[in-house]
Amino acid sequence: MRQRIYVAITLAFAFAIASAAHAKVVYTQVNTVIPVGGYYNIVLIPNGVTDFTLHSKLVQGYCQWGDEYDWTLTVTPADGNAVMIDTGHVGSDYASALLSGVVVDSSQSFYSGESVMAGLYWGACGTGTLGEWLNLPARYLGLQFQGPDGETHYGWAEVSAVAYVDQNGHLQTNTVLFGFAYETVPSQEILSGQISDGDL
Repeated sequence: MRQRIYVAITLAFAFAIASAAHAKVVYTQVNTVIPVGGYYNIVLIPNGVTDFTLHSKLVQGYCQWGDEYDWTLTVTPADGNAVMIDTGHVGSDYASALLSGVVVDSSQSFYSGESVMAGLYWGACGTGTLGEWLNLPARYLGLQFQGPDGETHYGWAEVSAVAYVDQNGHLQTNTVLFGFAYETVPSQEILSGQISDGDL
């Protein structure tokens, strides 16, 4: 009986090692600034197909007392893809601003529509903020996407979003996409910030 248990454990261990050997994290460094009115198409696998789009936009509107302005940084997944969200946050379409080392896999909650990362509004009717990303050090988007193999894969993108209104009432922003990564094995978890196999 002990021999059978030992053999079973040995086989399970060997299988785990074989599975890990096939896992591979692919990292792409970008370091690109996204200006107001601009966007960046994230192509996780270099096949020319956009997986997610980051968009920095400013809209002028009006309220009952005068002009008002609204700046937002959003992420829009392509069909079949989604971004990780915090279901405990007010507004389920707010993308989670993850710290390094957070597990991104099927145990998390994902949203397939356009998600707000950061927002700032000001004008005659008051000021306020939106989202989890505004004026924080670099944080990570958790990504779920369909690979060319038709299977679900997981990844992340590192983004920094700084925005404020200066003393003259002008918007100042600095949105940077530092890079992104994904796990080549379908359904395999990845850690936010992980750039190589066994990292973190």
